[in-house]
Formats: sequence, C-alpha cells, structure tokens
Amino acid sequence: MDEDEARDRLLTAADACYAEKGPVRTRMGDIARRAGVHRSTVYYHFPNKDALLAASFVRVLSATMQAVEQCWQTDEPFLTQLVAACLRGVDIARSSPILRSLVEDHQALGAAYHAAEGSELWRAKLADALVRRLEAAAAAGEIRRDLRADTLARWIVRISFSLIAEPATPEDGGDQGVLGNLLVASLKPRR
Repeated sequence: MDEDEARDRLLTAADACYAEKGPVRTRMGDIARRAGVHRSTVYYHFPNKDALLAASFVRVLSATMQAVEQCWQTDEPFLTQLVAACLRGVDIARSSPILRSLVEDHQALGAAYHAAEGSELWRAKLADALVRRLEAAAAAGEIRRDLRADTLARWIVRISFSLIAEPATPEDGGDQGVLGNLLVASLKPRR
C-alpha cells in the first residue's frame, strides 16, 4: 500500500468513527482499530487528532466541490452559477455523515474549519474550485474588483457554512433567499 492509499484508508476509518461517535469522542486508537493498524501508524500519517480531523474535513469538501462542478458548466451569469453551486454544496454537505457530526458539535466544526483553513491543501482546493473563477468573473466585470478573490472565496465559504449549520428560515426566503440577497449583493460590481 502506498502513502496515499494508507492515508485514504485512515481517513475512511476516521469518517466512520466520527459518524458513529462524533469527532470529540473519537480517539486515535478508535481510528487505528477501525483501520486495522497500530496506533503509531495513525500518528505516522497524522501528527495529532486535529490534523486528522482537518484532513477528513478537506476530503469531504473536495468531494463536495467536485459534485458542484456541473453548476459551473452552464451559460448562466456567474452570480447565478455561484448561487446554484452554493445551494448544491450546502445540500450535499448536510447529507454527509462527517459534516453532520461536525455541525452537531460546534466546537469540533470550528476546530476542523480553522485547522483546514490554515492548511495548504485547503488553500489549493479552494483556489482550484473558486478563486480562479472569482478572478475571471472580476476581470469580466461580473463581480466587484475592489477585494481580492481569496477574500471573496472565504466570504462565500463562511456564508455556506453558516447555512449548513443553521438553515435559513422561510421568512428569509430559505437558503436561496439568503444566498441571493446577501451573497449576490455583496459580490455585485461596484458602480
């Protein structure tokens, strides 16, 4: 088994443990047992529980980003595509056992988000999925140009995570109303 396969096996075991016990109650030993390896093997690949949780979190987000790719393949304006991608991503994330377990434990979600946000893997995934699109949209005059694309990407992720954790109410127009009114208004070009 190569390094990537070993990491993937450990992440799969971690996801199963998180779904069963929750991220806070899951121990490195639980993940090792589930993966059928010694605990030192887990520590070889992940220096601590936060690093493992962040890697699991990034893996789920990467799969979500792949699943929303079709939202970008339309002739709709950029902001319409963005809202569709966010809505699809929020729906997928809400159905993910790992993200559901994180959302139910706000402390674990915050720890995973901050650990992932600081990782280069997260930044690379976010750049591939969103930053380049935002840069192109800004160059085309479809969104505001006064802020950096990585700043806008962080805004989009934060708004999406707030909707994952707490769905919008019907009075707010649901998730689509929040995204359409808050996100779109925030990103529209400044005149």
